[in-house]
Amino acid sequence: MLPTNPLFRQQIRQMPPINADYWSFRLSGLVDLPIFLSYNDLLSMPAVEMPCTIACMGSPSDGSLIGSAIWRGVAFQTLLDEIKIQPSVRHVNFFAADGYATSISFNHLPRALLVYEMNGKPLLHEHGFPARVVVPGLYGYKMPKWIQRVELAAAPVTGFWEQRGWSTSGEVQTTSAIRSPRHLETIRGTIQFSGIAFAGNRAITSVELSIDDGPWMPVPFQQESVRDWAQWSINWTPYSAADYRVQVRATDSAGFTQTGDAPNFPNGSTLIHSIIVRAAG
Repeated sequence: MLPTNPLFRQQIRQMPPINADYWSFRLSGLVDLPIFLSYNDLLSMPAVEMPCTIACMGSPSDGSLIGSAIWRGVAFQTLLDEIKIQPSVRHVNFFAADGYATSISFNHLPRALLVYEMNGKPLLHEHGFPARVVVPGLYGYKMPKWIQRVELAAAPVTGFWEQRGWSTSGEVQTTSAIRSPRHLETIRGTIQFSGIAFAGNRAITSVELSIDDGPWMPVPFQQESVRDWAQWSINWTPYSAADYRVQVRATDSAGFTQTGDAPNFPNGSTLIHSIIVRAAG
């Protein structure tokens, strides 16, 4: 589930006031005839549900700005099936009610959703009510909230974050994090380490822990869908009362393994997450 206070994309403007009765959505650009939808039109269309993790590219290595939810909405492929697309289309330009704009490659759109529900309930205003975009495998700044207009185009728009050096592709980099215990937490007895790993459109193939720079040890994990994060957990008994440095790393289906190098900013962080845990006597 989502963190208590998720910031999938840092708000750069105030949340726009939107009345669903007057909201409309338009899919236009290099197409034969644009599609216009009211909120009721959107709700009446065939819907799909999709579990999907969303990560903020600016999330620290602890994964505090990564969350997962079940999203419900209309597949963009359903809308694309209703229109004739011109051959010159290469990009998808998104425009939101708060003035935010960004662009993705057209090949991502068929697997994206025009979302109006999260975890079985209508979107909250802060999550983009009445509708937002969810694109598996991309960072949150490529998934505008309060979406109003989508244009199929030959050239991309340069969005707020892209102008500031963030990745134009927005593809998620492999990451993992220890969610429990917390950094510098004191634990008595056996310690249960748990956390998440995520690689966008690539599956997680292994998760490993290292204690005090010792050998990397495989950790059992579960990943229900490549679009969703993997969750891992393992118990460990300290050798003695002491402070221990614990690191986690993940490997994805493309064969990439996280390293201890500096974050690959502005293309997303692949930095290994580490904590100090205090084992009490």
